[in-house]
Amino acid sequence: MRANTYITAIVSLVALFLAGCAKITTPTGGPKDSTPPKVLKVEPADGTVRFNEKYIRIWFDEFVTVNNPNENVLISPPLTKNPDYTVKGKSLVIKFKDTLRANTTYNMVFSEAIKDFHEGNPLSYFHYGFSTGDSLDDYMIRGNILDAKTLAPAKDFYVLLYKGNADSLPLTTMPNYVAKSLADGSFLLKNIAPGDYKIFALKDINSNFRFDLPNEEIAFQEAVVTAVRALPDTAADSLKAELPLVTLMSFAGADSVQVLSRYDNPAAGVYKFPYKLRFVDFSVTPEAEALDYFEQINATHDTVTWYLKTPLTDTVFYYFNADNHIDTVKLIPYKEKSSGGRGRGQQTTPKLSVSFTNAGEYHLPLTLRFSYPVRPTDTFSVWVYSQQQDHKDTVVYHYTVPDTFTLQLPLPMTVTEKKSYSVMIPDSVFFGYNGLTNDTLRTQFTTKSEKDYGTLIMNYQLPDDGKQYVVTLWSNDKIVQEDVLTASKTITYPFLNPGAYRVSAFCDENRNGRWDPGDYRKKLQPETMYNFPTNINIRAYWDSEETFAIGM
Repeated sequence: MRANTYITAIVSLVALFLAGCAKITTPTGGPKDSTPPKVLKVEPADGTVRFNEKYIRIWFDEFVTVNNPNENVLISPPLTKNPDYTVKGKSLVIKFKDTLRANTTYNMVFSEAIKDFHEGNPLSYFHYGFSTGDSLDDYMIRGNILDAKTLAPAKDFYVLLYKGNADSLPLTTMPNYVAKSLADGSFLLKNIAPGDYKIFALKDINSNFRFDLPNEEIAFQEAVVTAVRALPDTAADSLKAELPLVTLMSFAGADSVQVLSRYDNPAAGVYKFPYKLRFVDFSVTPEAEALDYFEQINATHDTVTWYLKTPLTDTVFYYFNADNHIDTVKLIPYKEKSSGGRGRGQQTTPKLSVSFTNAGEYHLPLTLRFSYPVRPTDTFSVWVYSQQQDHKDTVVYHYTVPDTFTLQLPLPMTVTEKKSYSVMIPDSVFFGYNGLTNDTLRTQFTTKSEKDYGTLIMNYQLPDDGKQYVVTLWSNDKIVQEDVLTASKTITYPFLNPGAYRVSAFCDENRNGRWDPGDYRKKLQPETMYNFPTNINIRAYWDSEETFAIGM
């Protein structure tokens, strides 16, 4: 008996020791909640007629929060005063502060205004309608909004619907009905009265349902739209209509106020003059003696760069004229930027910055780019080394810097496909007008072959309307090539690096070579943009042929 008692005691002590050593962990609580709140009940019920309540209460299956209801809850027709929104337990109470109109159907659209309390999952769309009259209006207008320049869906636009056809409606008048476009650009105006309406879409920056700011985007159409009766078998509630009834193209109006911003003086002798808008004609007039400089205008025609042949020592004044917009410009000598403290050791002499481009390209020559225009040079030498099986071949080329504005210089040379080369240019060959010269320049590359590139053959088919079209080939949102067409034409794009490309086109109504937005006050729609329906995948050593029927 005593032995058994002793053994039992030892076992109990071991069990207690093991239990004390056990690791205590916090329960995980299960997977993260990713579902939005669900509406369980609404009082008064959706579709109520002869509505005369001051409150609406919506019950959910979980605790909720309200996210900026004055922005994310649309009430149509709009109210003069915003309601009060109060969360009570698992419900939302909406209290009206306005007197509702008699014999009117009202719609409330909740667009991500309600989120669950713990994870913030939004209820993306919920619609509630009621009528103060004896019946609920059951007509609707469905459509979508696209960005006129990119053709991408335009989300978070207010869709404004008006009875009447006056041009001043979106400028001065509150709409009869309002909705908001979703992420896919679609919108639905539900429970509206039958009839014809004027329709607009607006990126309403100041939230007053009026087109009254110059930077507000707008979409409109001249023709009125007719509401249709919502039948039970339509996809109205799911917002998945196969064919939208109306498509609106949104745009921001063209800014017509030219501004010359403060110039930049990044280095001695370099002055950059940025304009807010693109210009066509540019000229300058000195107040006194003219400077000797090189002038460069960028590809987008909104920045002018000057490179002075001699450093500026005194303040000078110029009159700049960009499309008859005249500014007085005061140029002051360059001031070295403070280093923020004393440097240690010997300071190095600044060098002319020179870089190589197109290294190894099969169809383009190796090219030098200079940070400052360089002076003419009768001849300079370039050493090119190629690796052979048992030795190195060396070829020396001789080139000239012409007596022109030179910021880049091609170096045509004979090279072999798939072969490695080293290029060396000695120091003090190039002298910039800023007084600096180059350090020794070196680069290495392996030449590509024709098999490393692909070719795109695009058959552009244009309507026989006598209009001008601009077609553009893009790679990663950069323009590869742009062409102006007035008739159907096949364009071949050779030597394309493998990858995805896209093609766009627009009808250049005013033949100015650039896409122009619309102007509501002048009743001008934006110039029509077209996108080739898919990206084009270019493969190496492969010809791809496509047909783009534009506006047909």
